[in-house]
Amino acid sequence: MRWLWRKILDLKISYKLMGIYLIVTAIPLIFVGAYLNLAMRDVMLNNAIFETESNLDKIEIQLETVLNRMTHISDLIYLSRDMDDLLNTDYESTLDMYNAYSRYPIVEDYIKYYDEIDNIQFYMKRPMITNSHFIHASVAFTEEEWYQQAVDNQGRISWMVKREHWTNERFLTLTRSVYDQENQLLGVLAIYLSTDKLKEMVDSEIHDVFIILDEQEIVYNRDDNLMYRYPGFISAVPEQEDPDNILFDHRYRGEDVKVNLHRLKPNKTLVNEFQIATIIPVESLMEEPNQIFNRGYWMMVGALAISIVAFQIFIKIFNSRIKTLKMAMAKVAHGTFNIKPAIAGKDEIGEAYDELYRTSQSIQQLIDEVYVHKIKEERWRRQQKESEFKMLSSQINPHFLYNTLEMIRMKAIVNKDKEVAVLIQKLSKMMRSALERTDRPIPLVNEIEIISTYLEIQVMRFGNKLTYTIDIDEQISSCRIFPLLIQPLIENAIIHGLEAKEGMGNLQINAFREQDCMKIVVQDDGVGMSNTSLAKILDCLDEGEGDDGKKIGIRNVHQRIQLYYGKVYGLQISSQLNQGTIVTLTLPIVK
Repeated sequence: MRWLWRKILDLKISYKLMGIYLIVTAIPLIFVGAYLNLAMRDVMLNNAIFETESNLDKIEIQLETVLNRMTHISDLIYLSRDMDDLLNTDYESTLDMYNAYSRYPIVEDYIKYYDEIDNIQFYMKRPMITNSHFIHASVAFTEEEWYQQAVDNQGRISWMVKREHWTNERFLTLTRSVYDQENQLLGVLAIYLSTDKLKEMVDSEIHDVFIILDEQEIVYNRDDNLMYRYPGFISAVPEQEDPDNILFDHRYRGEDVKVNLHRLKPNKTLVNEFQIATIIPVESLMEEPNQIFNRGYWMMVGALAISIVAFQIFIKIFNSRIKTLKMAMAKVAHGTFNIKPAIAGKDEIGEAYDELYRTSQSIQQLIDEVYVHKIKEERWRRQQKESEFKMLSSQINPHFLYNTLEMIRMKAIVNKDKEVAVLIQKLSKMMRSALERTDRPIPLVNEIEIISTYLEIQVMRFGNKLTYTIDIDEQISSCRIFPLLIQPLIENAIIHGLEAKEGMGNLQINAFREQDCMKIVVQDDGVGMSNTSLAKILDCLDEGEGDDGKKIGIRNVHQRIQLYYGKVYGLQISSQLNQGTIVTLTLPIVK
């Protein structure tokens, strides 16, 4: 055993791979194909048997329902006293008999409302007028076998194949004798089962279905030539433990078939039994699957041949790449690192070659990394120094600005220029607030305070040409908003709306609560905008680049709101030319 193992290890890799391929893939594939062929035949046959079993159960339920309904109708007629009165009354004339028949419409009603009934006839013992449903049973009738059988059963139900009196067509018929209150024979009732009803049950099935009475006579089959004949296959039924459902093999019309047979015992019947049988043609059923399996075999043989050729090509390419890797490893082992950066393919061999190439370049890469690290460290230190200097400068510059503005204000006070002093004071207040702001939410009342200062400066600028009103709901004065959301809107209203207007201009700022939102409305009665200009501004809110400060300011406000609060919030703008503009800011309530 050891020498065999050494022989296998000494073989070339190509021979090993081909042997493994044949043992692991090709041979098992042949056996699996044969197994699947046989298994699929059994599966398809079992599926066909299961399907026919289900269909037979359905037909059995439908047939039992029809038979029970006819049995129930016969019970109603059998127990009805109207039949007794109709046949035992003495009539003075023929007209009285016709009138009596017309007062007994039960038979017509049953035929009208139950489609499974083809006709109902009553063979009367008393000699009365005969019509389509009431027939006098003459001596010839009483001597017929079916009549004698019905009388002998003494009111019990029996099923038989009988010819209809007027059309002479054969039907599956329920018969029973009917008696009056004195237990005297009135006649024999015959209820004919509609052949169309049986056709409705059976003809939709794929396979051939037989409905048989007492294993003697076929009462329905889609082939009219087989109707009311003896079913030959019934003689091959084996004796089994479950006589109600039987599956057996048979030779039918020169073909191997499987016969699935169910038995049905109608209610209130002592001697009759129905058999429902399905013929499953095994050869015809497996004809198409056999063709598929044969094509599958040829495809499998072709696939094996192609795979063997492809495997040979793969082995040659594999050997050449192994040789390339082996030569590169020899170079690296002797200290030569100028090998190719990569070879074709990204599989394990390609990855191994990549690792070899990275190993050969590792020393140079280590030197480069140390050098670059030192440069980056020196750059980081320089940037840190610059940052510290900028922080110190940012602390010095605002104080210098505030001190300068305060000095100018004091000079104005000394020179008794009160208006300039007030203007510089308000400007200093605004600059201090703007420089101290962060991008965190602040109370609305603080933002309104800065806006008021801004508007006071603008009023001093425009004089009596500008008026404004600010109305803030006390319920939302403590709510928080981001800074610099309202001021750009007021600047746009003044610069683009009121400044270009001739005469007095008015600006209104209203803030109020609407359901779960806060509304801030900036409204001016300036020059307004045309529909075209308004459409351009609305388009640039969510995308596009603005071509002036107006569009950039409102777009920044809109995008800041949606970025933080969501797409349901933001700006709404409406404007009419020469009438003014209304900008509505919608924000959530944030306490």
